[in-house]
Amino acid sequence: MKNNNWSYSEKVRKMAFNKRHQEQVLRNLGTTKRRKNSRKRIISGVTAVALFAMLALSIIFAPVMENVLAKIPYISQFVEDEEQKMEKWDTILNQVTTIVEKNDLEMRNINIFDREMSVKIFLNKLPENEEKIIEQIQTQFNDAGLNGYEVSVVVYEEEEIKTEQSQEEIGLAMQNNQKLEEALTERLQFEEYELMFPVSVRINQGSVYMNVIVPKTEERIDQLKEILKDEAKDFGNNYELDVRQVEKIAREQEKRWEKTGAIGDIGGALTESTEFPVTGFAYSFHPYPLEIIVKTSLSRDDSESSQVAENIRAEIDLYIQNDEDTETIRNDEYDVKVLSEDKKEIK
Repeated sequence: MKNNNWSYSEKVRKMAFNKRHQEQVLRNLGTTKRRKNSRKRIISGVTAVALFAMLALSIIFAPVMENVLAKIPYISQFVEDEEQKMEKWDTILNQVTTIVEKNDLEMRNINIFDREMSVKIFLNKLPENEEKIIEQIQTQFNDAGLNGYEVSVVVYEEEEIKTEQSQEEIGLAMQNNQKLEEALTERLQFEEYELMFPVSVRINQGSVYMNVIVPKTEERIDQLKEILKDEAKDFGNNYELDVRQVEKIAREQEKRWEKTGAIGDIGGALTESTEFPVTGFAYSFHPYPLEIIVKTSLSRDDSESSQVAENIRAEIDLYIQNDEDTETIRNDEYDVKVLSEDKKEIK
């Protein structure tokens, strides 16, 4: 069974939960509010999810094939449904925040369990009029058409973060990281190096890790490494240089797809589907072209597996060629591999 529960978390210690912080809460999810006219992607990472056994394959095949033949982009519909779900959860968050602020309380966290139709609110302290506040929230929900949600409130408990470094040391390390990243970026741009990704730096107790990614056509790699060492000499004595080269065409494709959010939508739709036996999802832009890997519980010995695999490929193609947000990637090359339960490609 899939988990459709979401948690909105405010992690800044003793911070008042106001309108501005609502955006921070949504960002902590790795999600943002979406609108139909300018849809922002809500799926930042995809995890493998077990769906069902192959006993249901004969039941799966008919609705999937019907969907493809009817040219209904299942993935686009999934994205639209997720957008509506986020709008509903955004409404819940607004309703709860309004009541909490009216009662001079501080909300630190909120969990929305969609399947269980419940909302758990974490407050800095429990109010004396707890039952009255819960009643007010549920009334607000009903007025907004969110009937049936059970509301509860609990005290938020701050997790103790154990670290060998003091907060002052951590803050100084972060400042040094930023300084070195800015210095390296400026120097490399001056030397006319083309950066495929932003420079990444990590400084820890005298050790300096530096990651720079340039095009495969760049030939001045030895000079690049010397520049890194020269810029880092004031920040530590031990250097770990992570210099990589990638195809420029691959990076350009990656940027285009990142703007559309297509990878997240495809992965989310397939792993959440009850029509496809998908157990995992992966992708790689490097080397070119993009490779999309769909892991399934299909058996290569089953005569219908190849057709189901083809239906999965067809759904991906249908989404890319028809969704309103994928226009910029429709002419891109990509390869979809559907794997069986034994990790072999189903042709």
